Amino acid sequence: MESRFLFGVMILYVFIMYGCRKVVVLQAQNFPLVDISLDSLRENDNRIIFSPSSGEFIFEVHSSNGFGKAIISLIRGPWPAKVCFHLYLHGLESFSINNGLFVLNTSILSYPPYSVLCEINTVGQDSREPLVETSPYWMSVDKVSIGNVISEVPLQNGYVEVVIPKIVFESEPEILYIEWVDFLR
Repeated sequence: MESRFLFGVMILYVFIMYGCRKVVVLQAQNFPLVDISLDSLRENDNRIIFSPSSGEFIFEVHSSNGFGKAIISLIRGPWPAKVCFHLYLHGLESFSINNGLFVLNTSILSYPPYSVLCEINTVGQDSREPLVETSPYWMSVDKVSIGNVISEVPLQNGYVEVVIPKIVFESEPEILYIEWVDFLR
């Protein structure tokens, strides 16, 4: 699967480099394709790296200013079994994902024991309902250290991993809206 993806990327690169306006993709290559649009006002300080692998999408969010918005459009292929975000932030004041039907919001408290809070609201509604870990809407959140250094909040050497629950993709959304805020921005 990864070799097909790399082959497709190389073909796309060749067409772009040589000014070809029409890209031909072989049907045998069924790799996922997404489009990521960052909020233009904050785009200079933010970037998102998309890494698909078999059965998993990983979006790495690098945000030097600590806040941003993005629209993720699924152009081709299905959503995989696992979608997660690696947020390279010092802490997570807020992360939200909107699939057009409902909005999930999660955060890590900035003081020990660094509890995770998760809430849901219907699109267009202002009131949020708190969720418990056993809810199918719960977004699991972990602090991940890089290297041998154990990172606590504020994270100095690591990232926050947010795993999106499968229920977000049951309606087969073509577009996801995400927002993030670092509490040490």
